[in-house]
Amino acid sequence: MIVFVTPAADRWGIDEYLQQHGGSLAERMVILTYEEIVARRELPLGTYVFAGIDQLTPTETEIAAQCWKALSSASPEIRLINHPARALRRYQLLRACFERQRNAFRVRRATEWHRRQRFPVFVRAEGEHTGSLSPVLHNHRELVQALATSLVQGYRLRDLLIVEYCHTADDDGIFRLYSAAIVGETIVPKALVHNRNWITKWEGRLLDARLAGEQLAYLENHPHEHWLRETFALARIGYGLINYGVKDGVPQVWEINTNPTLVRRTGAPSVMAADQWALVAPAQARFIHQFQCALEQLDSAVDPDRRVRIAVSPSELRRLGREKRLRRRLRARRTAIAQLAAAPLWLARRLRRRPRPRPLA
Repeated sequence: MIVFVTPAADRWGIDEYLQQHGGSLAERMVILTYEEIVARRELPLGTYVFAGIDQLTPTETEIAAQCWKALSSASPEIRLINHPARALRRYQLLRACFERQRNAFRVRRATEWHRRQRFPVFVRAEGEHTGSLSPVLHNHRELVQALATSLVQGYRLRDLLIVEYCHTADDDGIFRLYSAAIVGETIVPKALVHNRNWITKWEGRLLDARLAGEQLAYLENHPHEHWLRETFALARIGYGLINYGVKDGVPQVWEINTNPTLVRRTGAPSVMAADQWALVAPAQARFIHQFQCALEQLDSAVDPDRRVRIAVSPSELRRLGREKRLRRRLRARRTAIAQLAAAPLWLARRLRRRPRPRPLA
C-alpha cells in the first residue's frame, strides 16, 4: 500500500489525478492528511510519501518527522519518501544551488532588503507556488516599493524572498519553462512551456505544431536527466515536481513542489483552446503513463493492518493550534485586502476601455 500524506487543503491535487487517471492504482493508495495524523495518532504500515512539506507549520514538521522515525523503526521493508525535516525548502535549495555554482542567481530573505543587492531582482513568497509578487525590479527604490506593496497586501517580511532575476529567453524573446517529476528513483519529464512572459505560465502559452513537437522531443529524449538526478539528491526530495529554465546551456532551478498539480482540476476553466489541447495530448499521455508506472513501483508488501502509534503531546497541540490560527488570520487578511482592491481595479480597467468622447465640431 502507498500512503500519500498531504495537507487537507491541498489534497485535491492527488485526488484529481487518481479520479482521472489512477485506475487500479487508486485501490492501492491511501490519502492521509497531516490533520488526520494529529487526530488519529496512528499510522498503517506501507510506503509513505510526505507531500506538501513546504506548507507545514513548524510543529506539523516536528510531528511528521516523528512519524518518519516511528515508521522506519517498525519495519525495514517500509519505504519513506521526503523526510519532512530534512528535505530542502525553496530558500535552502536556491541558496545551496548558488553556493555550489549550479545556479547563476542568488536568493535572500526579504529581511535582508537593506543589504547590497545585485539587480535586477523580484519578490516572491517563500512558501507559496503563486509565482512572483512583483515585476522585475531594477534598483533599490523599486525593491523597497515592491516590499511595501507586499506588506500592504498582507504578507509578512519574514515570509518573502528577494530573488535575482535570471534571463533565459532565446534570441526571439521566448522563455522556456521545463518541468519534470521524481517518483522514488524514477524521473519523468512532464512539460515544456513556451511564453514571451518571463513568468512562464500556461496562460499566454505559445503553442503550435513546431513547439508541441519540441515539447514531445523533450519528454522522449530526457536531455537533463543527470542534472535532474543530482538536483533532486541535493534537495533530498524523492517525490515532487521541479520547474527550471536553461541559461547559456546550463539548467537553472526555479523551485521544487512536493505536492504538485498533475492534471487540470475538473471543471476548472481552460487556458487553451481545444485545438491547442490536441497538440499537447501526446506529451500529456506519455507523462501520465510513465508517472503511473513509477508510482506503482513504490508499492510495498508490508501488512497495512499493522499500525504504529504516534505520540503528540499537549504542548505540541497548543503550539500547533496557535500556528494554525495565525496562518488562517494571515490568509484571511490577504483575501480581504484582495477583495477590497478588486473593485477599484475593475473600475480602472473599465474606464481605460471606455471610448473617449469625440470633440464637438
